[in-house]
Amino acid sequence: MQKLVRQYSKYIRLKLEDDGELESELTGYPSEFDGEHCSSLEEQRQYWFAEKAGRAEINMEIPEHTEFAIEFDCPERYTAYLQKSLPEFYHDYLRKNHLQGSGLEARIPDRIYIGNQFCHLLFPEEELLFAMLEKAKKEFTAVTLSFTYVREILLEDTFALLRKIDHWCSKNELEMECVVNDWGMADFIRKETKHLLPCLGTLLNKRKKDPRINYKKGERDLYSQNSFNADFYQEFLRESFGIERAEWESCGYMQDIPAGKNSLHFPFYQTNTSQYCPLYAVQKEGDRGRQRLVDKCPQYCKNAAFLYPKHLNMIGRYNSLFALDRDFLEDSEQLKRYTDSNIDRLVLNLL
Repeated sequence: MQKLVRQYSKYIRLKLEDDGELESELTGYPSEFDGEHCSSLEEQRQYWFAEKAGRAEINMEIPEHTEFAIEFDCPERYTAYLQKSLPEFYHDYLRKNHLQGSGLEARIPDRIYIGNQFCHLLFPEEELLFAMLEKAKKEFTAVTLSFTYVREILLEDTFALLRKIDHWCSKNELEMECVVNDWGMADFIRKETKHLLPCLGTLLNKRKKDPRINYKKGERDLYSQNSFNADFYQEFLRESFGIERAEWESCGYMQDIPAGKNSLHFPFYQTNTSQYCPLYAVQKEGDRGRQRLVDKCPQYCKNAAFLYPKHLNMIGRYNSLFALDRDFLEDSEQLKRYTDSNIDRLVLNLL
């Protein structure tokens, strides 16, 4: 009993005084490295991807039998895409992220994702959206639209936009995928449109994801599966919403991807999303805790981000936190296991 009391007293003291020491004591978390940060977003990119950072070499080859896509998830990329050809944009994109010579430049994307799964304020304005759709059609590039959750006040505007997109598809004799992260939108697409194909988005295709997960003690085998692995759940999604494709993320451990249509986003994965943007609160109010609903966003995220200790490979962008699965870029066997099984599409997003 005395031993248990001493252990509990120590736990309470650590909990009250120092979270880092507590984590180090209980899990072996390397809290001594928490003070090492990059000083800017550009320095962070160099640390992650540049050869001079001294990290393992990145050498990725996208298999020919796997569809390859790239995400356009912010206004900066929307306008850049309209000003350049897709190959030119893509090579500039890799160069900006210090990934020229990584093997990724050998394959030009077959498809583009337009929109943001996490922040509704980053979806393109209507005129810009249809300009991008027209450009993609002329260049014979497939398109998937990405939507996030839909707030009640935005339902009518969102449904009106979906009707216009459906009409554009009808006029051009096309079908278009829509990544949905809102059950109301999935239901609307199923009942009210004829040419839109819903896909299960990241916010709905839930799983445990955290860069600190490797420090967790105990078994982690069950992390490899989630609800989408259940046959009855897939059947429910097909019959109720017409959902046959799911969006996944490379997230630091191998996942058991079920049979069917599956897209894998890499190398970043989302861990947290807030409807009340902490980045806006810091830039506008000077206090991360003073968050509120943003109606008109000046897009501070274009030039600002939250930077975390280097060893965590994390970043705060938009209204979300993301972590980098760099092992996926370095381990060609991991890529092969995914593409030889049930991943038929790879989606690149470098934030």
